[in-house]
This record gives sequence, structure tokens and C-alpha cells, in this order.
Amino acid sequence: MSVDESAGVSRAAGSSADRALLELKQAIVRGALLPGSVVSENELAGKLGMSRTPVRQALDRLRADGWVTIAPRSGVTIATIDPDSIQDIYEALSALEGAACLRFDATNAPAMRQLEAATAACEIALENNDLVGWADADDRLHGILLAECGNSQLLRLARPLMDHAHRVRLHTVKLRPFPTSSNEDHRRILERISAGDREGARDELLQHRRRGMDVVLPILRRLTPTATPFLS
Repeated sequence: MSVDESAGVSRAAGSSADRALLELKQAIVRGALLPGSVVSENELAGKLGMSRTPVRQALDRLRADGWVTIAPRSGVTIATIDPDSIQDIYEALSALEGAACLRFDATNAPAMRQLEAATAACEIALENNDLVGWADADDRLHGILLAECGNSQLLRLARPLMDHAHRVRLHTVKLRPFPTSSNEDHRRILERISAGDREGARDELLQHRRRGMDVVLPILRRLTPTATPFLS
């Protein structure tokens, strides 16, 4: 095999591994692969319609990020949702998002439009009783806050944590009280940012995260590791 051919094979494997990583992570986040369930590498490769090599590469990356454990002859175990770890994640996100509030520029009209649209999307989802839609809109809103604050490193640091938090959001959204109060928090954060009150926005954000933990963590502690599919 020539150098060019070898490089082409490597790029193809990398591309397939990236796709496998994305699809497997989404399956875990959205509950198609349940916490605590055990699957084989062959089974995953069959579902994805690709060879075992890129799937194995994707699984190695998922293991490094805490999404799965892999044991010889025992298959791939999807990580359970540990309440203590989730509390740590929420606290870290609070710090990063609080920093984003302190950097967010209310005079940046495109960023403010995105933040307003995401806030409205959360409200519209609840008006339509669409809890999964609300959960996805909530994830987008927090992502926009980080992405548009003017510090690119905050989103880079937060993104892996946000994926775990979104898994929890989807896992609990139909088990928690209707999240009207969360939308009210979003609106207050937006109003503070719009008014140029960055410290006030940060304080509202931190309270919002604390209230979220107070709702979600007790639910997680009541659940068994292999709960029924949470988006059914």
C-alpha cells in the first residue's frame, strides 16, 4: 500500500470513528442506550453499519470521557448516572456559566438575539407541553450563553460537562415538576444581561443552577441505575 493510500485509509477510519463517537454519545445522552445496560462491540458495529475498528476507536474515547466501561469478554457497559458526580458537574458548570455572565456584552446585538430566541424557545416548548423540546432548548440556551460571551475557552471547557448534564436533563424531565420556574429564571438572567447588570446575571444564574440541583439530585437518588427508557 502506498503512503497516499495508507493516509486515505487513516482518514476514512478517522471519519468513521468520529461518526461512531457522535452517534454512540447521542444514543447514550438521549436514552437509546440505557444506564447500566451491556452491549457488545459487534452489536454496536451492526447498528451503526460499520466495521469494528472505528467503533472500537469511538468506544476508547467514550471510556476516557466517562460514558462507558469496557471489560474483556464482558462487553461494553453504559455508565450509570451517579448523583454525586452530577453534583460535581453542576457545580463546575455553575462556575463556568457564572464567568460567562460576567463577560457577556449586552451591546452585541447578534448574541443578544440568539439568547432571546433560545429563552423564547424554552417558553414555547412548555406552552406546547413539549418536555423533550424544552430540555433540548434549555441545553441550547446554556450553550449560547457560553459560546457568545466573548471567551472561547469557557465553552471548550464546559462542552463535555454539558453533554453529561443534558443526559440528566433528558433522564429526569418527565419525572420532575413542570419546569415553569426554570423558564422564569432564564427570563430574569436575560433581563439582567440586557440591562448590563453582569453581576446580577451571574447571581441569578448561580441561583438557577442551585435550584436545578435541588430538583434533579433527589430524583436521581431515587432511580435505579437501569431505569426504563426515559424518552418513551
